[in-house]
Amino acid sequence: MNAGKQLDLIVVALLALTAPARAESARDAVRQGNRLYADGQYAEAINRYNEAEVEQPEALVPKFNKANSYYRLDDLGEAIDLYQEVAAESKDMTLVARAKYNLGNCFFQRGAKQRDSDLHKALQDMETSITYWRGVLDIDPQNEKAARNIEVARLTIKDILDQIKKQQQEQQQQQQQDQQGQQPNQDQQQGQQPQAQDPNQPQEQQPQGADQKQDPNQPEPQKQQDQQQQDQGQEPQQAQQQQVVPDATAQEILDKEQRQKEQRQILQRAATQKVEKDW
Repeated sequence: MNAGKQLDLIVVALLALTAPARAESARDAVRQGNRLYADGQYAEAINRYNEAEVEQPEALVPKFNKANSYYRLDDLGEAIDLYQEVAAESKDMTLVARAKYNLGNCFFQRGAKQRDSDLHKALQDMETSITYWRGVLDIDPQNEKAARNIEVARLTIKDILDQIKKQQQEQQQQQQQDQQGQQPNQDQQQGQQPQAQDPNQPQEQQPQGADQKQDPNQPEPQKQQDQQQQDQGQEPQQAQQQQVVPDATAQEILDKEQRQKEQRQILQRAATQKVEKDW
C-alpha cells in the first residue's frame, strides 16, 4: 500500500517537472518561428510552430501564427481552416477578434481572385468576409479597419452584381440573335414538302427558343500563465513590430490583386508578340 502511494507521488512529481519544460520548449519554438516569419521564411516558420504544437497541443498561439504563415504563402484554404479553429476554441477574445479579422481578409482576397473565373463564388466570398468583419465589431466596436473593410466589400459586391447583371443581359441578347438567325431556316423548311423519314435513322433534336492598433496578421507571441512567463513572451512581440506591414485592409488586397492582374496581362501580351530575328 505504501509502495503504491510512493509510486503515485513519483509520477506526479515527474509530471510537474515535465510540464514546465515542455512549455518552455514550446515558447522557444514560437520565438524561433516568429523570427523566421519576420525574415519572410514562412515555410520554415510553420515547422517551428508545428514543434510548439507538439509540445503544447492545447496552445492556440502557434496555430494562429501558423495560419498567418499560410496566408503569406497564399494558401488561403489552409489559413482559413486554422483561423476558424482559433476563433472557435480560444477564450481570449482579443485573439478571437484577430482570427475573425484575418478570416475576413482571407475570404475577401479569395473572392477578389475569383472575379475573373466565377462571379457567383466571388460574390459568396465577399459576403462571407463581411460576416467575419461584423463579428470583429461585435467584440471590438471601435475597430476602424474592420468597419472600413465592410464598406469596401459592399462596394465590391455592388460591382460584382453589376457584372452579373451585364452578363445575363449579354446572354439574353445572344439567345435572341440565335433565335432570329434560325427563323429563316425554319421558314424554308415549312415551304418544303415533307419527306418520309427512315425510322432507322437517328432523331435530330429540334432547336429550342428561348483599425486595431496591432496588425492582426502579425504573429502572436506565446502568452504565459504568470507574470514571469509574460515577461519571457515580450521578445517576439518586440520583434514583430519591425516586420513589414501585411495586407491589413480590404482596399490594399484589391490594389494588390489589380497590380497582379495587370502584370499577368503584360506577360500574356509579351508571350503573343513575335520575336524579331536579326538574320
